[in-house]
Amino acid sequence: MSNLTSHSDPSLCWNCRGSLSEADLCTSCVKIQPIGPETDFFSILGIPVRLTLDTGILTERFHEKSRLFHPDYHRLEDTREQDISLNNASLLNQAFKTLKDPFDRALYFLDLTSRHHSPQGQRVVLPPSLLMEIMEFKETLEEQVDSGQSEKASKTLAARIRDVEAAILGRMESLDNLASVDKSGNEETKRSREDLTRDLEYRKYLKSLERDLKTRIQAVASRVG
Repeated sequence: MSNLTSHSDPSLCWNCRGSLSEADLCTSCVKIQPIGPETDFFSILGIPVRLTLDTGILTERFHEKSRLFHPDYHRLEDTREQDISLNNASLLNQAFKTLKDPFDRALYFLDLTSRHHSPQGQRVVLPPSLLMEIMEFKETLEEQVDSGQSEKASKTLAARIRDVEAAILGRMESLDNLASVDKSGNEETKRSREDLTRDLEYRKYLKSLERDLKTRIQAVASRVG
């Protein structure tokens, strides 16, 4: 983040040094305030840290903040405020893009609330048995494509992805319900987090396989044609 968009005391306005009653705008001089480098995506959009969200409210908050931060509204201001506007708008767009997708949101949530939060995200390794199952599934689909059954292969993979995504959405809701009654992080919550993490990683493998399969289908079709 540019040093133009940060200041030593975030509780004071960068422009008039007055105390801030809210994070986004100084009520004294009406200047937008820089989003701090440690501010999470949920806080940027002013919504609770949850796995399940009302996308209507999420979009509404995004549009509200966009009207406040959009560079077009600050093009006549001084250079520092323009820099703050550009930086805030970029972070806002990144936050909205991440949180509006339930699977990206789940990955972000798990990392954000992890004991070992990392800007690079958490490294996940699937168990060998599941990796072997994925490899066997991949081989089956490729054999179907090579034998002229591309449509069957595509439908089989699409069904598997739908099933996994449905399971993920269910786990997200369950984990939110657990968290609402258990703030200490019991074993059930821990297992639910692990299950959700595993399913998200499994989905990543399937989505990668989906891309590879499309490429293979196109290659086979071009040879036949």
